[in-house]
Amino acid sequence: MRPDIPKKDSETNRGPLIAIFIVVALFLLGYFIYMMFIPQQVENMNQTNTVQPAEQKVKDSI
Repeated sequence: MRPDIPKKDSETNRGPLIAIFIVVALFLLGYFIYMMFIPQQVENMNQTNTVQPAEQKVKDSI
């Protein structure tokens, strides 16, 4: 093919466009995975049945 004839749109370099789509897809995938784990972490932090009451070591003085 002669270099002075412009290529069709389907034959142009799509590398940067594909790279942008891959970056956006990875970001969205990571975000959804992150959001799946957040409620479990909050639930683990809110569990109070395993918390031991703190003992009062200093005696109250009048």
